Amino acid sequence: MLKTLNFLVALSLFSACHSGTEGQKPERLFQEKESQPRENNIEAHRSFLKKEIESIEAYIKERDLELERNGTGIYYSIDGENGEGEKAKSRQLVTYTYEISMLNGSLLYSSPEGKPAQLLLDRQHAEIGLHDALKLMRVGDKGFFILPSHRAFGVAGDQNKVPPFTALVYKLEVLEIENQNQQK
Repeated sequence: MLKTLNFLVALSLFSACHSGTEGQKPERLFQEKESQPRENNIEAHRSFLKKEIESIEAYIKERDLELERNGTGIYYSIDGENGEGEKAKSRQLVTYTYEISMLNGSLLYSSPEGKPAQLLLDRQHAEIGLHDALKLMRVGDKGFFILPSHRAFGVAGDQNKVPPFTALVYKLEVLEIENQNQQK
């Protein structure tokens, strides 16, 4: 009798869970439901990158600049007339002056007179594009760089003067390069 009662309870639970689902499509997995917004985000990002490149190239054309473009999307030219020694490398301390502006010409930041900045390459927090730019330079070099937003401050901006998704113009001059083990 106990076996029959258990069987009836199990059968009623099974039928209660199953009833009313005939003819209905099975529910999609969570990932499938999310794929469309993800694809839309990817397409929107591609569209933004295309427009950003177009605006950078328009800036270059309007000013008749001769810039190279590296594999990470940084546009640059380096005046190496007074440059000497080897290019800066990872783990070296670079002392430099800078001016940072937007493509519309608005000056955002510049090194204070007589107070150059320093950056330990690939070891200190700074825009990844700044590390990349300094590694293209030697002591005495002056460089002009346009960093696309993904190499500058990215999606968040700097929470101060740089808006989100903003390409930036950097003017840099390397004053000194020191090996990390030579620091005091």
